[in-house]
Amino acid sequence: MFVPTDHQRHYVTKEDLIRHADTRPVRWLGPRLETEDPVLRGAIHFVKIEDGLSVHCSNAEDLHDLKIESDTEPRLCVSLFLEGEVEAYVGPFRVPMPRYDAAARRWQPVATVYSQNRPEKFVRQARRGVRLKKVVITVSHAWVRTYLDATDPDHAAFLDFTAEHMTHMSWWPSSHAISLAEQIIAAPGRSPFQHRLYIAGRVYGLLEEAFRHFSENRSEGDPGAHGSGQDRQRLRAIEHYLGSQKGHWVTAEELARHTGMSQNSLQRLLSRSYGLSTSRFIRRFMLEKAREALERDSATIADAAHLAGYSSPANFSTAFKREFGLSPKQVT
Repeated sequence: MFVPTDHQRHYVTKEDLIRHADTRPVRWLGPRLETEDPVLRGAIHFVKIEDGLSVHCSNAEDLHDLKIESDTEPRLCVSLFLEGEVEAYVGPFRVPMPRYDAAARRWQPVATVYSQNRPEKFVRQARRGVRLKKVVITVSHAWVRTYLDATDPDHAAFLDFTAEHMTHMSWWPSSHAISLAEQIIAAPGRSPFQHRLYIAGRVYGLLEEAFRHFSENRSEGDPGAHGSGQDRQRLRAIEHYLGSQKGHWVTAEELARHTGMSQNSLQRLLSRSYGLSTSRFIRRFMLEKAREALERDSATIADAAHLAGYSSPANFSTAFKREFGLSPKQVT
C-alpha cells in the first residue's frame, strides 16, 4: 500500500490492516468493527528490500482506541518515530516514543535499535485522534551475520549486542536521518522497481546511522544520554529560539549570540550531536517547521516560506524540495 501525499483523504480499513499480504497475521482485540470499517486515516506501507531486510512505514491517524497484537519472530529492528505516541510492546520491552515539546510546538523524534532473539508477542494500543509517523526497518540475524565484516573493530561487540534478547539502544536521530525517514514515508509513486530502489537507498542510510551510533555509544539508556546535561540544555535552548523565529533568516552568528555560545562552540555542539554544520542545522530545522505548518495547519506556501525565513516563495520551494524530495504543494 503506497503512502499518498494526500494522506488526509485516504483510509485504511480493518481488512486492510489484518490481511495485508506483507504483514504478519494480526489478532484484533478491539474495538468491535466490521471488516470494511475504516480504522486509520492515512496509509501504511510495507516494502521487502531483499531477503532478510524489509521496511514498514506509517503516516496515519487512529480513528478508534485500537488494540491489536501479533506474534513476532527473532529479528533486529531499527525504528524512527517522528510524531505521535502509542503504547507498543515487544514482549516486556516498551518501544520508545517521541516527545512533544510544547514550548517549541514540535515533536522530538526518537530512534531505537533492538535485538529480539526468540518469538515474542507484539501489542499495540492506540488512542483515537493520534497521528503517528514512523519508519520501522526489520533485519534478520542471518542478514547481519552475512554483511557484518569480521575485520570491523565493532564486530564482536555488535554480535554480543544481537546475541542478547531484547537488548536495545535509543538516541535522538540526526536531521539527515529524519529527512531520510520523511522521504520513505512520502516516497513518490513510480514503477515498482524504481520505488523499491528509492526506498532501499534511504533504508541503507538509516541503517548506517544506527550502526554508526552503536559504534560511538555502546551504552543503553535514555535517548540523548550520550550527551552531557549541559549539551542537552543548550540543544533545547537552540530549538526553542529557532522555534520562536519567523520572517527572517537566522544566521549562525545570531543563534550563537542568543544561546550564549561562541560560533565555534555552537558548531562543535551541533556537529557532535547531529553531524551537521550550524547553517545546515538551521536550514533543516526551519524547513521542518514550515513543513509542519503546511501539513498540520494548512498554511499557504507564502506563509510557510515566511515562517522558515524565506522572503521568496520560489527560493523556499527550491530549498524545500531539495530537503524533502517533495515540493511544498505535494504535502499540502
